[in-house]
Amino acid sequence: MARSDMTQQWNSPVSNDEKPTEKARAIRARQRAIGRELRRMYDDVAQEPVPDDFMDLLKQIDEANEGKKVS
Repeated sequence: MARSDMTQQWNSPVSNDEKPTEKARAIRARQRAIGRELRRMYDDVAQEPVPDDFMDLLKQIDEANEGKKVS
């Protein structure tokens, strides 16, 4: 589904003349479209490498915790 199709789907009004089941279906369809887009965005971010500065900080924390351990 193209991004413009999803935007159009999110912005399409649900008229008051529609039956409650049709309105509920339209709401669910919008929620599914939003969920798909959020998952796609999250997956893109999750695939990014961890920045070197962040890895250095984690290494420093690990080293500091190892120094605190007493056998």
